[in-house]
Amino acid sequence: MTHTILFKDISPSLGTRDLGAKIRLSIIDKIETNEKVYLDFEGVDVVTNSFANECFSKLKDNITLDVFRSKITFLNTNDFVQRVIISAL
Repeated sequence: MTHTILFKDISPSLGTRDLGAKIRLSIIDKIETNEKVYLDFEGVDVVTNSFANECFSKLKDNITLDVFRSKITFLNTNDFVQRVIISAL
């Protein structure tokens, strides 16, 4: 099974730690039910370091690297978003 999070439906600007934590918990919930999670950033212009650290850095700390690599796929990241996510990981 797969689940896609369409970040454009949340906001074109992902900025708060609270939002990052909420999405991280949603991702963990999906992974625990054996779903592959696609994180689709189409239509998202900005991701802050605070959001990325709360969501992706802490996600990486909560699951194994193998699970992270096999269950999570980033889609449609622009150059800026990609750099912020990479720096958080």
